[in-house]
Amino acid sequence: MDTPRTVNAPAVELEHESVTAHQVLAGAPTTAATTLGHIFGVEYGLWEMSVGSMSDVEAEELFVVLSGSATVQIHAANGFQAAVLRLEPGTVCHLSEGMNTSWVVDEPLRKLYLTP
Repeated sequence: MDTPRTVNAPAVELEHESVTAHQVLAGAPTTAATTLGHIFGVEYGLWEMSVGSMSDVEAEELFVVLSGSATVQIHAANGFQAAVLRLEPGTVCHLSEGMNTSWVVDEPLRKLYLTP
């Protein structure tokens, strides 16, 4: 199957699923993702989270926020220093594999991700 040359990222419909109960910190967050393709050995796609809060353990990832807003707290664990990241449209962010994070989404967040 050929990878499309262009994608209207805001128009791509994503099917949301409930976040696993042990990850939910507040509200009833849902997430959705779809792979758009691969280039140079890197997967790229779209990921979205609804309003709410959840914990996660990250994969190696670079992403650009397309819409929405959120705060991500990186916890001091696994050799990583604590940090608080504010995400809004246009933010470019790198998360490292093994980071323990908490996501608080204020407005549904959609990002374009790249991961090895």
